[in-house]
Amino acid sequence: MSDKEIKLLSRFAEKYSVDCKPSEDVMSFWDFTYEFNLKKYYCEMKQRSFSIADAYKKYPEGLILEMHKYERILRKTKNEELAEGLYFNFFSDGTALVFNLNTLPIDSWIWRKMPQSTEFSKKKYVYKYIALIDYRYGNLFYL
Repeated sequence: MSDKEIKLLSRFAEKYSVDCKPSEDVMSFWDFTYEFNLKKYYCEMKQRSFSIADAYKKYPEGLILEMHKYERILRKTKNEELAEGLYFNFFSDGTALVFNLNTLPIDSWIWRKMPQSTEFSKKKYVYKYIALIDYRYGNLFYL
């Protein structure tokens, strides 16, 4: 995780009194974990460079979730008692929309050509299998 992501995660952890542990392995299937009320949460994190209001305008059909990330986190949580997977989308306006991957209804998956990594300067595009997830299934948090 980048220093910027660590700082954002620290703000969230402090505000909501959770002990977030960033993944130590760059190739991990999740970005961080935390425990709360006897459950362990495996979390994917996206830091958006726009506000949640702009997200509604820019992506009216929903936020993008990559299947391989979804599948790997769910596989882990299904094989571990009292575990759940969460998908965090942090926005530039100090909000976060969090989706529970274990209960998230996904109607369909589609192929879409997208940047290979979040390092957009590399500009290499590949096809990814994704779902567009409806905003209404997320829980809104404020930092």
